[in-house]
Amino acid sequence: MSAQTSYARNIPKAYAGLIYALAPHDNVSRDVEGAAGIEFGVVVSRGTDKERQCVLGGTDFLGITYRDLGREGAANTGAIKYSEKETAGILREGYIWAFCPTGCNPGDQVKYTDADGVLDSGAAAVGETQLNGARWETVAAAGELAVIRLDYSQTTAGS
Repeated sequence: MSAQTSYARNIPKAYAGLIYALAPHDNVSRDVEGAAGIEFGVVVSRGTDKERQCVLGGTDFLGITYRDLGREGAANTGAIKYSEKETAGILREGYIWAFCPTGCNPGDQVKYTDADGVLDSGAAAVGETQLNGARWETVAAAGELAVIRLDYSQTTAGS
């Protein structure tokens, strides 16, 4: 018997944190630091143990969390994120889907909010960090998903 017995009429094109395309990519894993956990498709920085932990947001950019299918509705709790002390997958180079709150176009700059790691387009303001070398690759209206291209060798967190 099939585990899935019904299908949505309109299947979404993607989800935040999905790796886009089969292009080369570089990823690392780190233990999540922080009781709130970390969602998919947001920026993380190095944690207290800089070699083993990551924290949500921050200014010591490490990468963007990618979606882990093993975390989908974990234990039927609906928790679709990495929990504290779990190992998070982090994309450092490649293409990834993320929400763009204000909308974006190909070539737009990428920034994120230091407090919660939420990505957006445009120039960084107070409390935000610019990701120099990262660019939005697709068009998205405000609040929709778009693809970001990260090139770790070129991506630096600037103010």
